[in-house]
Amino acid sequence: MPLELGLKRPELLDVLDDLAELLTVIPIAALEPVLVRCEEALRDVVPSRNGSMRDAHVLALAWSVEADVWTTDRDFAGTGVATWSTPNLMRGLADVGAG
Repeated sequence: MPLELGLKRPELLDVLDDLAELLTVIPIAALEPVLVRCEEALRDVVPSRNGSMRDAHVLALAWSVEADVWTTDRDFAGTGVATWSTPNLMRGLADVGAG
């Protein structure tokens, strides 16, 4: 399905239903074994050095399923996870759709 902006409710619901079929829900309890390592990685990350560990669950999920993260947060730099800003994600999706 091509990416369309400005969808109205009926069309949007169809898109959301299609997306929901692609999602896998991971219980937070499944991430517990790596949360401490993720907190340490975020605490010690060089780019921000602010010690924020509030996104440890996001990092744990990304590590667990080998996924990228859609964020502008620099705290993920140096954690081994690729991050995507919104403009870069939109360009990447457009490239995939065109190819």
